[in-house]
Amino acid sequence: MNIHIKPVSIILRIFVGLVLITSAILKYVSVDAFDLYVYEHNLFSVSVTETLTRLLITIEAVLGIMLVFNIFMRTVYYAVLFFLTGFTVYLLIIPFFFDLNPSNCYCFGEAIVLTHTESIIKNVILMLCLMFVSTRFYSRRRWESMLTGILSVAIFIAVIIGNAPNYLYSIVHKGNIQIDLSMYETALQNSGKEREFSDGKQIICMYTVFCKFCRRSAVKLHLLLKNNHLSEDNVKAIFWSDTPENDIHEFFSEQNLIMPEYTTFRVDTFLLITNGRMPIFLFVDNGTIIHQANYISLDEKEVVDFFRKKE
Repeated sequence: MNIHIKPVSIILRIFVGLVLITSAILKYVSVDAFDLYVYEHNLFSVSVTETLTRLLITIEAVLGIMLVFNIFMRTVYYAVLFFLTGFTVYLLIIPFFFDLNPSNCYCFGEAIVLTHTESIIKNVILMLCLMFVSTRFYSRRRWESMLTGILSVAIFIAVIIGNAPNYLYSIVHKGNIQIDLSMYETALQNSGKEREFSDGKQIICMYTVFCKFCRRSAVKLHLLLKNNHLSEDNVKAIFWSDTPENDIHEFFSEQNLIMPEYTTFRVDTFLLITNGRMPIFLFVDNGTIIHQANYISLDEKEVVDFFRKKE
């Protein structure tokens, strides 16, 4: 029985290609969250992770485009099968090797949430679709090699430029993060938490519950400490004074994070201290702020060195 009917083959080839392109685009739209998901595996540093995620997005987009336009089909067909099979095996072995939340595999970023099980089913469906796709309905064209090379490089450059890894962004945009120190010290004294927030080495996190990057920063800091076997006991947080206590609890609980000791500053004081920029991380050594960082400049090496460097 011939299962390779040309119209069916074309439709399913384009369908699978469009799914891969959509997956790449949606990962890219929420690439910060995708970065954190991959980093949570504790296989690579943050810098390597941010490069690999963008490379993966590029590969997925290029394969999808080549499927849709029937380019290098004999090679791409098996590359896509290998791609889908590899990630299916990965999803199957996750519970045995990694301590990850199975609620979202980030196959489609944060826009379409699929559990690990649902993603396996999705991959199986795509592989079944490929069974009805035939490479017989393909003839190589002379310009394909050059086009593939140009397409791959162009997409990777666009991905890097559009949303650069934080380590590259920090090099290009060397912004000086500077809080109002005297106002911060006064506000901390008024909060009654000066001793708790000044004892030993601590990272003080200035968050707001409404800030998307504050939420991601909390996860990022948690993973930096967890993956480097550092205690979270030396992390404190500061919020706006009119933030309901339930919202602060949800800020951490919704992301499965341990809630640190926290205090609050008046809203106007908080904004004047931070110049309206959140989140901000203060590296405090016995009450002295020795380093300040934001979401982008929160660096793994600096965090590790801060806590492990001996006096």
